[in-house]
Amino acid sequence: MKKTISLTLTLLLTVAFALTQNSLASQEPEMKKKVSKAAPAPKTDADVQKCISDKLAASKVITNGAAAVSNGAATLTGEAKSAGAKGGATRSAKACGAKTVVNNMTTPPPPAPAAAKTGEKKPEKK
Repeated sequence: MKKTISLTLTLLLTVAFALTQNSLASQEPEMKKKVSKAAPAPKTDADVQKCISDKLAASKVITNGAAAVSNGAATLTGEAKSAGAKGGATRSAKACGAKTVVNNMTTPPPPAPAAAKTGEKKPEKK
């Protein structure tokens, strides 16, 4: 009885192993296709600069936006309406293919806090 059980288990394991190997072999050409895909050619500085300039021109929160790209490093200039818009310009430049970004954009100063009026007292509640 023990021999029958061990032979059955051995047979099942052998069949499972064979099916796994067959399945892997059939997937191998698909996997080679995925691996063999070549990475896209790196963009030229001119391509990156045009992409960034187009994005800055289309932006509603950037005015007078310009980009200069040299050896993959982009330098951004212009005026951003907020710090968030300035950060968005940096992310856009990297999405266009810039390796590094120097963001020289200006933002408006934060509004001054309201000055406390001296000499005036609040009316007391009764």
